[in-house]
Amino acid sequence: MSTASARPRRTRPAAAPWRRRTLESAAAWAGAAVLLLTAGPAAAQDAERGARLFNATRSETGRPVGNCVACHASREALTEMIRNRGSQPAAAGSVERLLQRAIDGAQPGALGAKAQYRGVLTPVDVRDLAAYLARSARS
Repeated sequence: MSTASARPRRTRPAAAPWRRRTLESAAAWAGAAVLLLTAGPAAAQDAERGARLFNATRSETGRPVGNCVACHASREALTEMIRNRGSQPAAAGSVERLLQRAIDGAQPGALGAKAQYRGVLTPVDVRDLAAYLARSARS
């Protein structure tokens, strides 16, 4: 058996109070940053701009396309069309996905109908249109 001498145990000194506050502050800032980053897409929706796009698509985009309102003037009919295609009319995210599928030509019942908007409406445009349509469905 070895008779190794016992080493004294090292203890960690308590963290200085200023260091603890700094770490707490950093954690609070990190939490706030996460909230801001995750809330960004929802906050970016602009229903007022979506209304302008819906009613005057051609002038808002500066491109030779038809105005949405020309074919979808009846809010009730449009709300039912959104519902019949499996989306939730009052949920902007659901409407956004439906609109993008229709523009991409991947939505049954809308094949080719929205082709004129491919390359014209940006993701922000689609998001704003969806915000307007969802708000319209709720009112």
